Amino acid sequence: MYKVVAFIGKSASGKDTIVNKFCEKHKQVHKKISTTTRPPRDYEKDGVDYYFVSGEEFAEKVLNFEMVEACDFRDWFYGTELKALDENKINVGIFTPDGVRALREDNRIELLVIYVVSPRKTRLIRSLQREESPDIDEIFRRYKADEEDFSELDFEFYPIANTEKNSIDDLVDRASRLVIEKFGQK
Repeated sequence: MYKVVAFIGKSASGKDTIVNKFCEKHKQVHKKISTTTRPPRDYEKDGVDYYFVSGEEFAEKVLNFEMVEACDFRDWFYGTELKALDENKINVGIFTPDGVRALREDNRIELLVIYVVSPRKTRLIRSLQREESPDIDEIFRRYKADEEDFSELDFEFYPIANTEKNSIDDLVDRASRLVIEKFGQK
């Protein structure tokens, strides 16, 4: 049985930062790396942030049943390869709501979903600051897509509020408590 902690959240909610800090604090967890067909952002590295592959490579992985979950998210494909999970550790990663739905259908997965919630203004500022020349139209597209994608979450999740009042350490501690409650270990 694969133990998976799935972090979800709207664009620029802070989920990447929280996951990275969580994995730094808990060296015994396994940070899974997703596979995607979208091009890397300025600050992303192949094999560190994502495995960046072509559409043909991604389709081949799906057809060969190498993916635990795969979904189309705004004209790009994202997914988790089975080989990206470690059966002996708690696997931590970022997922889309559709990715979580697919994981729920897999009887090899024991799942905890943590929803990182952040104010719209904070998310907008982060979106504008994270790239040297931000694509405003892309930011607006992501915001609109998020409103639709996160409007009806039909699965159990635990929200953590990433606001000015909460430090990253507080958020990581909250996530740590949720993991211990679910899986009984750190």
